[in-house]
Amino acid sequence: MQHNLTPRYLIISVILAWAVYALLPTWQYQNMTEDKKEELRTAGELERVDSRIIRQGLDLKGGMYIVLEADIPALMGNLASLKDDRLETIIEGAQKKSTNPDVDFFTAFEEDVKTDGIKLSRYYHEYGASLDDIITALKDEADDAINRVLEILQNRVDQFGVSEPTIQKQGKHRIVVELAGIQDSERARALLQSTALLEFYLVKNIAVTNEIIAQLDDVLREKTDSSEQPEPEEKPAKKDEKDDESTTVSELFGDSEPVTGDTSQGTIDDIFADAPFSGLLTALPGDMGIEEKNVYALKKLLTRPEAQSKLANANGQFLFSQEAQSTTNVNDPEKYYRLYYLENRPELTGGIVDEARADLGTLGGGSAGQPVVSLAMNSEGSRTWSRVTGANVGERIAIVLDKKVHMAPSIREKIPGGRTQIEGFADINEAKDIAIILRAGALPAPVNIIEERIVGPSLGADSIAQGTQAVLIGLALVLIFMLVYYKLAGTLADFALIWNILLVLAVLASLQATLTLPGIAGLILTVGMSIDANVIIFERIREELRKGKTPKTAIDSGYDRALTAIIDANVTTLIASLVLYQFGTGPIKGFATVLFWGILISMFTAVFITRTIFSAYVSRKTLTSLSI
Repeated sequence: MQHNLTPRYLIISVILAWAVYALLPTWQYQNMTEDKKEELRTAGELERVDSRIIRQGLDLKGGMYIVLEADIPALMGNLASLKDDRLETIIEGAQKKSTNPDVDFFTAFEEDVKTDGIKLSRYYHEYGASLDDIITALKDEADDAINRVLEILQNRVDQFGVSEPTIQKQGKHRIVVELAGIQDSERARALLQSTALLEFYLVKNIAVTNEIIAQLDDVLREKTDSSEQPEPEEKPAKKDEKDDESTTVSELFGDSEPVTGDTSQGTIDDIFADAPFSGLLTALPGDMGIEEKNVYALKKLLTRPEAQSKLANANGQFLFSQEAQSTTNVNDPEKYYRLYYLENRPELTGGIVDEARADLGTLGGGSAGQPVVSLAMNSEGSRTWSRVTGANVGERIAIVLDKKVHMAPSIREKIPGGRTQIEGFADINEAKDIAIILRAGALPAPVNIIEERIVGPSLGADSIAQGTQAVLIGLALVLIFMLVYYKLAGTLADFALIWNILLVLAVLASLQATLTLPGIAGLILTVGMSIDANVIIFERIREELRKGKTPKTAIDSGYDRALTAIIDANVTTLIASLVLYQFGTGPIKGFATVLFWGILISMFTAVFITRTIFSAYVSRKTLTSLSI
């Protein structure tokens, strides 16, 4: 008999060793000082330890609660094949009406379209010919967009490393995100909202750039000169009257100080009046730049209708570098953005990215030791990239993320492999986030944060303390009851119950699951459910003993007869927990996870472990009675 129990002993020993191994990191982490955590974080080891511990949910650990809303009006504008002021006015009007929670955007949009008499098929001909067909198709596009946003955010957050995030729809166009234990709220916020639109634009050559700058100077100077003509004396200009389309240089840039030195050169106002656009620019090595303080002024000029018209006719656009940088001149404390004149249409977009990986630049390159994102393109992107680089050797190509130029290298040779890299990141975390976003995909519609709450860890600490107290009190009462009512057999049941709790926690740690308040409730329920199987078995054994059977026979018969009832009761609970896990979200999933594994393990401990101990006990000597 003893020999037959050896495989059982081996199985129990292996499971016990695994449980200790799985729970040891959690025990070490809970007893770790803040200084030790900081030391591990500096050494890059804390993330490895953190990946093996029992994670805590938002209600226990604290974190961020964010409500995002998809920008449906912006999506409608993006879906239009043709845009004009008339359509934008209707979209803006519907957007204002939909700020009322009782008004749906599409209902207001359809009403405004009918009122205006505009032909919607002119702008959305791909979605149908009639108004009803187009509105229905646009609603489907909006629903599809929010579902894709949900999936993309899930992918981003999963790669970001947040433990068991809750991401779910709220209503039609809102998404609730709960990030437990998040440390860098700004980084998380940027990760959720960033569209990460990756585009590759050819940079126009210096001759074309100088020509467009001269043309912009001409049209802006003409407009400025005409705006500064004196009004007839019979119609003196009022102090508070301004013509938005004829803003003077002084109004745009504020009062200017005269240039020191040779006064024959005139004042800054004179320079701006003669060259309102190029007067803001500064020559940088290999590029043109603009001082950080003058960026707003330059953007204001570029939004002027005459400048927009000139750029549209030239099929070009001006974009700024990703961040401002200081020059090599130590006597110049100013920071400058680089300004690039690019083609109006991209050669490639982010949809061709097959793989994106953040790393540090290797030796031998211009980015040695600097954070970079290496890109690998799919077959379509590789063919296009090979064609573009082969046809433009010697030209520059700008790598643009969200309308900001990260770098604009020269094309030295044809690149057939579909590989390139992006530089210009502030740190490795920014590079990692961009790589995550590029892998997960760009958002089909912009999202805005409409509610944000930071949940403090103090509330979580109280919840942990109260939940732990509830578990311990319930456990103690059950242990005492089993010991008093079933005597020696109750001791075995108590042992199995403690085993059950340890194994459930070990499974949670191994699965990197998150323990929440509902999860603690599931753990308390598991305590009662796991002891229930032992009660059924012990009562069966008592019945067999009353029939006059020997302890060994009574134990075997008790376990065999109770097995059917135990399986029936526990399998139905397992099915319920699986349904909760499949269709539930957030806390409900946490409860279902703990309940599922708790029930499954309780069957193992009650049927396998306690029977092994019983069998080992009765095999050692001949028993005439059993303490049960």
